[in-house]
Amino acid sequence: MKKELIQEYTMRITQASRTELIVIMYEIILKDIQYAKEAFAEGDTETYEKELSHAGRFVNELMGALDYNYSISYHLMSLYIFANKELTAAKTKKQPEGLSGVEEIFEKLLAGYQKVSEEDTSGPVMKNTQQVYAGLTYGRGTLNEMYVNMNEAKRGFMA
Repeated sequence: MKKELIQEYTMRITQASRTELIVIMYEIILKDIQYAKEAFAEGDTETYEKELSHAGRFVNELMGALDYNYSISYHLMSLYIFANKELTAAKTKKQPEGLSGVEEIFEKLLAGYQKVSEEDTSGPVMKNTQQVYAGLTYGRGTLNEMYVNMNEAKRGFMA
């Protein structure tokens, strides 16, 4: 994954609610699959395998976070197991054939969770993090579209 995208996701995660975190994980999985397909087309098998492994770790994280007090969790688990099998098969066979099905599943789940996250008013999961304000910052030869208030009095995690 590209450095700029990692920074963007990191910033979004610090401000995300529970449902927004799921949206972000779905987006990361879809980006990983996209990058894996691009790497495969270029003949870069190392990057292909790395991106698929990264996507697989996020699928495993989603599987572990399911709450079985809700019946939908069983259906989601079935989808996650299928996605995990397809990612593993694509990696071991070095053939991206099954990845389109995985993308289709996560695109539909992403659309659903985006609607749910719009109604989630629970606030950020991470407490005591820097408040992020949108704006422009300048880096060495670059212009970034985010600003983190570095003068925030309470920073880091409280023990």
